[in-house]
Amino acid sequence: MNKTRAAVIAALLLFFAIIGDGAVANATPTEQYPVDPAAQAASQVYPGPPLSAQTRSLQRAAFVSVPSNYVYNVNLAPVARHDYCTSSPDSYFSADFRGPCARHDLCYDAADRAGTNYSACNSALRTDLITNCAYAYGGSGASYQTCVATADVYYAAVTVAHL
Repeated sequence: MNKTRAAVIAALLLFFAIIGDGAVANATPTEQYPVDPAAQAASQVYPGPPLSAQTRSLQRAAFVSVPSNYVYNVNLAPVARHDYCTSSPDSYFSADFRGPCARHDLCYDAADRAGTNYSACNSALRTDLITNCAYAYGGSGASYQTCVATADVYYAAVTVAHL
């Protein structure tokens, strides 16, 4: 890992460690906070249930979409959830990270309800981000590799913020 990349990762980890919060929010759609139309549209374009990691590895052109039941609501304070990728960009150029981040938010909600830790959610986030990198960049080349490096930063940040 080069020094610049290591410095960026360290800075992001510190940032997320500082803003990390373990509070729980209710994300049930309401009249005041309906399901995000963009999430519904994304689900219509890429319908179907989430793909398993094994299926994703076999399908180069898989895409992780925003679930149709995802509620985009930045006002669900104090939790940094239901806002796609919170303060991180929702994409890496052509790679759309909204679906992976939305699924990660929902996974955290489910883990909170079940009283379990977030490790499976964080691992799935990384896998989903890399899946969308492959969808956008074909699974090889410099753009794909930098996209995967970005996915690794997101994974490291959420892992440190929610140990």
